[in-house]
This record gives sequence, structure tokens and C-alpha cells, in this order.
Amino acid sequence: MNGLLILRGWMVAINWYLVKYVPDPFRNEPKNIGVVVEAEGRGAVRLVGQKGDILDGRRVRGIVRSSRTLRAWLEYLEYHLESGSFREQLERLSGRSGQNYLIEPRGVLLNAPDATIKEIAEGLFQELVGESTSSDEPSIDEIANTLLYRRLKVPQGHRIERNVVYTVELNGEPHDVGFDYRYENGRTTLLDKITLSPQDRIIRQKVHDLLFRIEHVREDLKVKQPNFVTLYDLGKTRESGPVDSYLRAIERFSHTVNVRDRRAAENVADALGVPVLQSA
Repeated sequence: MNGLLILRGWMVAINWYLVKYVPDPFRNEPKNIGVVVEAEGRGAVRLVGQKGDILDGRRVRGIVRSSRTLRAWLEYLEYHLESGSFREQLERLSGRSGQNYLIEPRGVLLNAPDATIKEIAEGLFQELVGESTSSDEPSIDEIANTLLYRRLKVPQGHRIERNVVYTVELNGEPHDVGFDYRYENGRTTLLDKITLSPQDRIIRQKVHDLLFRIEHVREDLKVKQPNFVTLYDLGKTRESGPVDSYLRAIERFSHTVNVRDRRAAENVADALGVPVLQSA
């Protein structure tokens, strides 16, 4: 499909979004189930249980209530991403409340010349959602949530928020950029997760996206002197050597914490200015 290819050699700004499922809109506890990547209304979607254009209902049992509804959502998104009407539909959906499915704007990417939108969507999906496996090893999401919500003693009256979005100016137009967490206590600290695996084909795009969001929020006058913390995982290799250049680029603008380091909780606590709970 020609609409899914990024023009070779061009620096094309593309948007990406998280697709979330909310089992109970009243409790509002969403979970990530997919990713959309688009440029000028056209692009690609990757959802849990999806293989190509087919959704395997057996693979989404226990994740969503109805595989039939999720399949309808996949067809709906694919139609509008192919026809170029995705952004118009997103505006219509954003005005509704109490929905089980949400599409959350997350940021802007500048693609590498050798990547397609489908490849970018797949890479973001594997990092932020992933398919369930039999492995007992916790994901970066699980480790980060444990560090922030079970290992730190946040002062009374304060909390660590999830999935925060800021509207910034991009080429004279408003644009939403998101971060995974926010902590405020005299100063705003924004935290984001990233997997830095040497085998990841879109590692450059992911790092660029993170730095893009940091840069634009730093320049935004609504957030005074923000602090940034990047929670990173080195993937299966656990070796930092092949990704040192990316780490150095991030460290110019953000604290960095390896989530699997034995002192990860202490390092996050230092960055936030809060104590660590001694009993993990």
C-alpha cells in the first residue's frame, strides 16, 4: 500500500498515538492495546492479537471484553487510515466521554529514510504494548510502575500522575505531546520510558521523538524549568555499549535510570527528591 511508505530520503513529520482500552470508564484504568502512526491522515495501526489485517480473537481473551468489538475497531481504523480521514475521525471521537476505547495523541516523529510507517508502528507496539508471552520476566512497564508506586514514599498531598499531555506550538500550530508520568512538588518532573535495544530498527526514531518532546516542553512557558527523567531498559542483551551514543544524547537533557539496575529506586528517588521505602 503506497500510503504506508515514507518517501525515501525525506524528513517527514509523522504523528503517533496510543490506543487504550478502558474496561470500566467509571474507574478510568486504561491499558495500552495498540499504536497508530500517521502522516497527513494516512498511516498504519497495530493492535493486540493482530497479524497483518487479521485479528485473532483467541489472543485477546482476558485483554478486552469482546474480540468482535476490537475487530470492528481495527477495520474502522484501517479504513480511515487508508482513506486519509483519520484526523477528522479522531476529532469526533475526542468529544465523546465514557468510552471503552480511547486514542491518545503521544507525539511527533521524524522518520529515518529506511523506515516505513508500518515498521515504526510495529516497533512502537513492541515497546509500549507487546504481545503476552509465557516469560516470567517483567516488562519495562511493570518495572517502572513498581519503582514509582511501590518503592517511593511520595509526600502526602502529592502523587505521580500517569499519561500526561501538553499542547505546544509546532510550526505555528497547536500539537499534543505526551509523557508517561508527571510528579509535581515545587517543580514539575516529567518521566518517560524507552527501550534501547541494539536490535531495534527504529531506535533512532524513538530517541528523536523523546528529545523532540523534551525540547518543546522545555521551551513552553506553561511549564517552568521542568525536570526530566528517562527510565530505560536495554532489552534482551542488557549491554549498554551498542547504544551508548543514544544514552549520551538523552543524558544531555534528562536524568537517566536503568530500570533493571539494583539502585534504580534510589536513582529515581534522587531525581524526584523523595525518599525510598525500605521494604520493597
